[in-house]
Amino acid sequence: MRERLFPRWGAALFALLPLSEILYVSVNGQTMYAAALASLVCALICAAGAQIAPLMHRHPPLRWVLALAALWPLTRSFARMALFLRSTVFTGRPLWSLVLLLTVCAVLLAASGLNRCAMWAMPAVWTAGIILVLSGILTLGDLRVAYWQPPDGTLLPLTGQLLSAMLPGALTLSLSLPDKLSGAASRGLAAGGALFALISLRALLLLGPHTAALLPYPNFSAAGLAAIGDFARRGEVFFAVPLLLCELGRAAALCCVLFFPLTHTYGVPHIQKKDA
Repeated sequence: MRERLFPRWGAALFALLPLSEILYVSVNGQTMYAAALASLVCALICAAGAQIAPLMHRHPPLRWVLALAALWPLTRSFARMALFLRSTVFTGRPLWSLVLLLTVCAVLLAASGLNRCAMWAMPAVWTAGIILVLSGILTLGDLRVAYWQPPDGTLLPLTGQLLSAMLPGALTLSLSLPDKLSGAASRGLAAGGALFALISLRALLLLGPHTAALLPYPNFSAAGLAAIGDFARRGEVFFAVPLLLCELGRAAALCCVLFFPLTHTYGVPHIQKKDA
């Protein structure tokens, strides 16, 4: 019996996608609006993609197309995770070693199959959500409402940038689903996008647009203001770890898509041998 990808697992899998962008996005007065709008557009496109996903699996050439399409967002994930780690924690490590470590971790996670990657996405999303909300609560007294900015003419270009970053991986996954989980895909992207928007707003109200523009990872830096005495002096580390786990889960899911033409399964992969 073929393993099912349950809707709640599918929603968690797609919630990883906006959460994976939080660490790397620049923050200005339009980021909150752009994050919400890009996630909404991405949710609508991926819901349509999920509707035709079963059709994609009836034709082996299309499965290979999806596998090739997974290469770009997968490579991008490894590169930006490695750059982030080298810039913040492992400053003395060569970049190639971090890329190799992340690749091995993602491939090992992908070895359990897409179903199990989606299942493990649930605790990752809940952990990330709780940490993000907690960091917001701890910095609530430092927010400056004067930094709030209304939408302006830069909103649409920024939305396009976020959509171009999020959509390739999201659409590839939606077209690779074993079931028509359009509702799960849209719910997951909407929930992750809402949290993405709130975290971007928090960073703006904490740092201000001018300070945020000078920082390479403003959402990460803003979390450092959540320190309480000797506890969590590196509060940004507690903030970043669950988000890196989210992106590692995203990369593992894309690895499953990449391997699917060879494994032919969504459960535990196995290479099908030809009869002698």
